Amino acid sequence: MPSRDALHELVDTLPEAALEATERVLRNYQTWPSKPPITVEKMRERVYERFRNHGGKSEAHGGKGFILGYVGGGSSTPDGDGMSSMSTMDGPEFVNFEVRVFRGHGLELEERLRLSDDGKLLRYSQRIGGPDGKTNHYELEFNVSEGNSPANSR
Repeated sequence: MPSRDALHELVDTLPEAALEATERVLRNYQTWPSKPPITVEKMRERVYERFRNHGGKSEAHGGKGFILGYVGGGSSTPDGDGMSSMSTMDGPEFVNFEVRVFRGHGLELEERLRLSDDGKLLRYSQRIGGPDGKTNHYELEFNVSEGNSPANSR
């Protein structure tokens, strides 16, 4: 187990550009044990709430985006087009929920990532809901056997 002295030494060797991100991470660990992840339904509610509350405020900032709690963000234009999203874990699945608004019409996108039980497949699913209530759902599987990751080849 690392000691405080070992952690201080590690922080002392960080590049200056990494200090801001490192400080945010360390501040998140000031509360222990950490808070449990947000539920998907609560995340969905917050995405809509934050889009309504923050979407129009970007007009004052020239249409720039805004960054929100948990893992999330959004942006909007002065005429009301934009998006808001949040991500969380739902058990073993990573879930991203996004609301997009274009010319007053909204879309909901829910994406999920999970590994197969044997860890050899990465499963991706997406549900898209349109303004007329129509939805579409699809899934893809990717072989992630050892050494078969694009992230490992860069």
